[in-house]
Amino acid sequence: MPRHIRIHKETTHWEEQQVPLLHPAYSNRFFNLLIEMSSLPILKLPDSAADLVVKLLNFSEKIKLCICSKRSAKIVERGQQKIKVLIIRMRETCCIISINGSEFTVRFCNNIPRIIESRENDLFREVLNPIQENMNVTGRLFKTFVVDECYYTICVKDKKSENLKEYIKRVIPENYSDITFEYTPDREVNNDFLDTDEVSFILKTVKPEARLSIGCNIDLDFKHDNPFNFKSVRYSDARWVTMDVLKSIKHSGNVELGETNFSYKDINEYIHYWVNSEEDLIRNLSIGLNRGLDFNEQELLDKLAFATCQRQYWKYYFIKAKSYENRKFTFALVSCCSSLSKVNIQMGEPDVGLAAVIFKHLEDIEEIQKLSEVVEKIEELEMKCVEVLEGETSDTEKERIRKELEIVVKTRNLIETRLDAIRSQWKDFLKNIYSGLLRVAGITDTTLQVTVTSPS
Repeated sequence: MPRHIRIHKETTHWEEQQVPLLHPAYSNRFFNLLIEMSSLPILKLPDSAADLVVKLLNFSEKIKLCICSKRSAKIVERGQQKIKVLIIRMRETCCIISINGSEFTVRFCNNIPRIIESRENDLFREVLNPIQENMNVTGRLFKTFVVDECYYTICVKDKKSENLKEYIKRVIPENYSDITFEYTPDREVNNDFLDTDEVSFILKTVKPEARLSIGCNIDLDFKHDNPFNFKSVRYSDARWVTMDVLKSIKHSGNVELGETNFSYKDINEYIHYWVNSEEDLIRNLSIGLNRGLDFNEQELLDKLAFATCQRQYWKYYFIKAKSYENRKFTFALVSCCSSLSKVNIQMGEPDVGLAAVIFKHLEDIEEIQKLSEVVEKIEELEMKCVEVLEGETSDTEKERIRKELEIVVKTRNLIETRLDAIRSQWKDFLKNIYSGLLRVAGITDTTLQVTVTSPS
């Protein structure tokens, strides 16, 4: 027969009655004795005894005690339990609380006459205003526990346009680090999109220092002056994002675009834009490509100098941006998985390790490309000088042309000497990169394949 401690007060109000269960595995003789008792009036116990009872409760039981009443919440509050990450998912009829892999649900109904127990981590309670009760539960949790970070999710399903703003304004708490608006209906059968006015209200209401995620469908004609003004931002439906919008994003954190209309050719255009930009753009960018596209490496990397490696189903491309005085993040890691139709671009500093080695190689390739173009022009000039010299009859003019030709030849030789010096570093580069890859392969317990552009 299960053993219970019944926590109660001398009151008839339904909110003040609760049945939190103690964890079954206790060896302390004192608490074994208490467990055998039919009930334990915890609100009448001395603080030291009540605090000891609370210490023996698991998380879901502490939540029950916290929700029971303000007085019982005070007992839990004295314990000053620290929570690193508290996850709260709020729907109109329930509040789902998660921490450390445990999940606890409070369901608000209009036909239940009292709090009853269903499952160990599930409570039902009758309320007149579910939204207000959601807010009350959330506020009490923040007051009772010491919360480092709060991930907050608000479901906007079945919200009519006229009350969506009021709902969002009321349920958003003051203390949160992450906030998500969820519910993506099936586009095949449902045209329930958030319109421009509704999304704009969300962007105005959420604080800029938060990480924002909008998992709802958005009208294709949505426009906003600054829809990425947050610590990080994710749009699961980003088909409204055009190339001009993408190029306008200046962000020091993470930007994730779930479904877009972009192709591999569009991504190539954006990478070229990043390479030639005079300022830093996005630090971390994830783009979901147009559905149904096959992986096209040629379109993705057209006219780009890069080094590449592969790990299982993922391909990685290292690309260097042009160096400007006010640019800091000039090294990009572009990763693709063909089965996911997704491209990730991470911009960083090529300061240490394998990144520094690859960046130096890409710098050499860039310099070789520039010098090779100069050599071609010099060779054309050299051929023209020879042709003019052969057709010239004046000795004075021939002498002038010979001197100019000597200068052209010396210039070409100097450039070729510099090219040979760069190429001579090829063996050192291979040694450094392979030793780096061996370290990576050893750490990740996987096989890596690398392809780099030869500096020739």
